[in-house]
Amino acid sequence: MKNIQKLFNTAQSIGQMPQSPCTDPFKESILKTINDYCRLKRLLFSEKRLWIAFKLLEISDFIHPESLWLMLKEDNTPISIGCVYTNLKLMEAAGIAEAQNTGSRSILYKIRAADH
Repeated sequence: MKNIQKLFNTAQSIGQMPQSPCTDPFKESILKTINDYCRLKRLLFSEKRLWIAFKLLEISDFIHPESLWLMLKEDNTPISIGCVYTNLKLMEAAGIAEAQNTGSRSILYKIRAADH
């Protein structure tokens, strides 16, 4: 797991990661969008954003951030609930995710629809 984390830190494309199950063009597009947005906002790139984005893609439906966080924790992903909330908002601003207000002060997120 730690080797994969190091690769996420340095990879400019998912295709550069050896034996990566993430070779699909839509996932590549997500990585590029995250890289571009972070560069534009002068933010450091973080593999945690990828974990969140790819888990959101895997779910492919609206989900509450805390439920997403629990799923990531079940996968032994070292991530805080605050990191999930912050990065979901960042992904929404970058156009990767969309938010849905449920009316009860809670917001659900999902990956923006695309042909994938």
